[in-house]
Amino acid sequence: MAEPFRTESFVVEGAAGARIVGETYYPPRAVDEKRPTVILAHGWTLNRTLWSRVIRGIHARVPVRVVAYDQRGHGESSPGSGKASVGQLGDDLATVIAETTGGHFVLAGHSMGGMTVMAYAGRYPEDLLSRCAGVVLLGTAAADVKRPGWFGRVEMGVMHVAKRWPRIPAGIFVTNPHQRYLNFGDDADPRDVRLVRNAIAATKIRDMGNYFTALEELDESASLAMLGQIPTTIMVGTKDRLTPVHYARALHEGISGSRLIEIPGKGHMLGFEATAEVCDVIAHHVMA
Repeated sequence: MAEPFRTESFVVEGAAGARIVGETYYPPRAVDEKRPTVILAHGWTLNRTLWSRVIRGIHARVPVRVVAYDQRGHGESSPGSGKASVGQLGDDLATVIAETTGGHFVLAGHSMGGMTVMAYAGRYPEDLLSRCAGVVLLGTAAADVKRPGWFGRVEMGVMHVAKRWPRIPAGIFVTNPHQRYLNFGDDADPRDVRLVRNAIAATKIRDMGNYFTALEELDESASLAMLGQIPTTIMVGTKDRLTPVHYARALHEGISGSRLIEIPGKGHMLGFEATAEVCDVIAHHVMA
């Protein structure tokens, strides 16, 4: 059985009245104070608990603090008031960094979390350049994430309706087969599919719709120049249906000096499907 985390919970106040909840995770051995803290930002409809396997993998490689938090409108964090935007998520990340991390840090963001990292980079360039030791972007994009075709149009219509629903969990509307298809590549472990499905099912329907709209309006292309000044690795599964390979290649072209890793047969959930590879890359940036 895996050794339990030693954690410290935190709550920070985000803009527009949002309450951002997270935890700092400590390794079983003494923290190497010379190494940067790792900060993890999760994707749309997910929450911080889905990082647990990655956190254990990081701790197995290097004894550092790891911070993971629920983005506003997800998990235990409240949405606040006003219009949802990726820029606002970037501001939240800056607040989490300020409240939890005194020195250098490595940022890793999955899907919407990667977009959050880009928004932070564009809005807080001085902090990024002075304190960020590396960035890892998993299954994400900088702009134009609308899905084409009839399925994309149906999804868009459903999500725009969802913005007007009560703040109740999605629940039975989220199924294992659908999440297996959307989020995973070849040879998905059914237990992983259930974990992801359960996290999505717990997300409030209205928040799903609000942040879907925020992603439709995404354009963090101007932030990529800042990431070009920080060691950055981009990772994508070749079977990713939500943010396909062409998005990762566009990021690689836009971020000078970045490294692109395409993982054959894997889908959108690289933290589950390619845990060792993800942990190796994050640890590399920590120890560089």
